[in-house]
Amino acid sequence: MAYFARKSLLDDGSSEKEFHLLSFLSAVASLISCFVVSSVPIPMMAVWTQTLGLTTSQTAMTVVSYFGGCVATLLFFARLSNFFGRKPVVLFALLFGAAASLCFSFAETSTGLYVGRFLQGLSCGFASSAAMSWVVDTAPPGKAWLGTALTAAGPNIGLSIGTFFAGLIIAENVLTPAHLFDATVVLLAVIAGFVFASRETMRFGTEALGAVLIPKIAMPRRLWRIFGLSAAGFVGTWGLGSFFQGFSAQLSGLVFGGADALYAAVTYLLLILPNAAAGVLIGRFSPKRVIPVVITIFLVSGTTVFAAIALESAAVFMVAVAFVGACGGATCSTTLKFLLVDTTLRERAGVISALYLSAYVGSGLPNFAVGVLASNASMSVISAGFVVWMAATWLTVMGLYVVMKRNPTPAEALRYRDCRAGRAKL
Repeated sequence: MAYFARKSLLDDGSSEKEFHLLSFLSAVASLISCFVVSSVPIPMMAVWTQTLGLTTSQTAMTVVSYFGGCVATLLFFARLSNFFGRKPVVLFALLFGAAASLCFSFAETSTGLYVGRFLQGLSCGFASSAAMSWVVDTAPPGKAWLGTALTAAGPNIGLSIGTFFAGLIIAENVLTPAHLFDATVVLLAVIAGFVFASRETMRFGTEALGAVLIPKIAMPRRLWRIFGLSAAGFVGTWGLGSFFQGFSAQLSGLVFGGADALYAAVTYLLLILPNAAAGVLIGRFSPKRVIPVVITIFLVSGTTVFAAIALESAAVFMVAVAFVGACGGATCSTTLKFLLVDTTLRERAGVISALYLSAYVGSGLPNFAVGVLASNASMSVISAGFVVWMAATWLTVMGLYVVMKRNPTPAEALRYRDCRAGRAKL
């Protein structure tokens, strides 16, 4: 493992710059590819629902299995990269993603889907700690905001790419499902090669192994209220996104009258493409100005989505989902930037992991409720539940925003004074 932690000593300045760029691109590619692979089951749910006869409860539990893997990783192994370094843990993320794809290639029951989704959860959990920290660590000098923006938007960029191509490939019979999953294994192997050739940013043994394996929320006290705001934004927007992950096929049937893999992919892409684009584009703007606006539009457009489902209005549904996606991405990007303003290199992995742990746990709750508590509920009941969910998100984010603005601590005052200030220049 010491090999991965060793710094490269290059005399030529241009070579050093190119090597730094390679590391940044490898980190971004690792993050995105893990989520590309995790999105392939989204359009595949339309196929599995027919071939395996999945019920509403089983469909919801595939999402819960995925979030369970994410939570397990972020709870017990969130700071593993502070001991081994970023690169080895990123390689673990790619390995678990490949194992999940192989599992799906041979899945014949819902149990196989649960196992595969759990492995994908482990993969994305490691990506949400080590890969995201590596992206921020290696961001180009003078463009540190790009690292933060890609950290927030990277998962949705991956989900967009994977959902689109998987839906198209399945609908056009370009590859069989088994061969499609085999192709994702090849993709992850290629990315692993670039990771191996890249720069390490965390020295081996920076923290003791025993210390990093102890489950804890690694959140500095000065950031607790800021973390609460960020977590509420992530949980609220991800909760709706996770519902679309499992139920895009059913929603497409209600709104568009078609429930095959391509319709399911289009439905999810309506949400996730604007999410990914807004997450990157909003990165340059000041969070203190953007947060109240985007979270309010999220509530209004999200309510409109479920009204459109009830009215079976495809046009209103498409526009509203696009707005929900864009505001969800903007919320995540700006609240993450708001949180990371003055974090140090050693704090970063723990802070990011704590945020994504809360996001995975919280956003998995609605699907758990649908899968276990409301497996026979009508779409109108589910819709009403999500409207309440989004209203609670708005109240929490706006409540914390106003409280901190009126009575800030020194760390909070820094963010309201100038969100681009601070040691990390995020």
